[in-house]
Amino acid sequence: MLKLKSGYLLHEIAGSPYLLPYGQNVSDFRRSIRLNESGVLLYQALERGADEKMLLEALISHYQAKDSDIPALKEDISHFLLQLEAANILSPPTAANAKAADYYFQIGFITIAYHGPEELLAPSLRDFSCGPNPPDLTVHIIPSAPEAHINGDILVRTDEMVICRNEDSYLFLYPPDYGISEMHVTMGRHAALFCPKPYDRGLPEKIFHALRFAFLICAQRKGIFALHSASILYQNKAWLFSGPSGSGKSTHTELWNRCYQTPYLNGDLNLLGFEDGKPLVYGSPWCGTSGYYTTSAVPLGGITFLKQAPTDTLLPLSAQEISLRTIQRLVSPSWTEEMLLTNLSFVEKLSAAVPFFHLQCTKEDSAAALMKQAVDASA
Repeated sequence: MLKLKSGYLLHEIAGSPYLLPYGQNVSDFRRSIRLNESGVLLYQALERGADEKMLLEALISHYQAKDSDIPALKEDISHFLLQLEAANILSPPTAANAKAADYYFQIGFITIAYHGPEELLAPSLRDFSCGPNPPDLTVHIIPSAPEAHINGDILVRTDEMVICRNEDSYLFLYPPDYGISEMHVTMGRHAALFCPKPYDRGLPEKIFHALRFAFLICAQRKGIFALHSASILYQNKAWLFSGPSGSGKSTHTELWNRCYQTPYLNGDLNLLGFEDGKPLVYGSPWCGTSGYYTTSAVPLGGITFLKQAPTDTLLPLSAQEISLRTIQRLVSPSWTEEMLLTNLSFVEKLSAAVPFFHLQCTKEDSAAALMKQAVDASA
């Protein structure tokens, strides 16, 4: 069922049709939206309660379209509806009447429904394919720039993007010619990526990186958190090694792999959560440049913070140090006070569930040997 939200008036200004906000939408700084001829026709049909079949019939009748024109008209309708949904003018579809996605993925216990071309899927994401389940996060790839450029309060500004927040969504703005013009993430449940054609060769990787943010917003709401760390499998548990860039995470896991034949789990980003009161590490396709990732969930054994040093030394960690070091290494968003408090609550729960270590280490086998002794003693 297609349902327009109230608060917009279709009106001509100097001969050009606009959707003009009124009421609460004015207070929320919603912007006016200019429509083309097809947009006016479709919006008026929606006001009369049209469904997608009726929208198609309206375009066919108005343009006296031929059968060969129908695929293009269907695509135009789909893009227009997604634009209205992203601008919070059209209510998003419910699970009961949502269209089947082109692809489904499951990361942890979160199901992602992907509506978009196969050519834009990163290879590692395909390894997480699953059956068509009710999605926790629905992703739409829209092959055009947004009709409405939504504003919001700036939360984060980097060289790569600007992240804004408005009443009901997060807005990601990218540099010109990046390939993605904007991404709208609505309440952690819907993500619309505006990717104007023609697509460049690097776009799948850029979309993959952007989807990480959309996923982490959804995951945080569902109780899954991301720690910047490398991990190995030892004694049927995941052991995580974390620290700033250059602290030796990759080197240390390579020592374990060479000395004790421990498999790699993930080289950069580990997803953590609790099930039945027990901490787990979920497989993640985001693994930095390491190429190491798994699709499986493994019980969490413990977490070690690394620091390069001329000798190998294990140092104790106070409760305060554990919390501070862990919160600093979390990649889950902390753009707002609410997000930070959510992360802190998880860290407190995690710190009481598994052992934490602080290893000042060399790049020698002795570092892995000392760490293994500590891990074995904690079992």
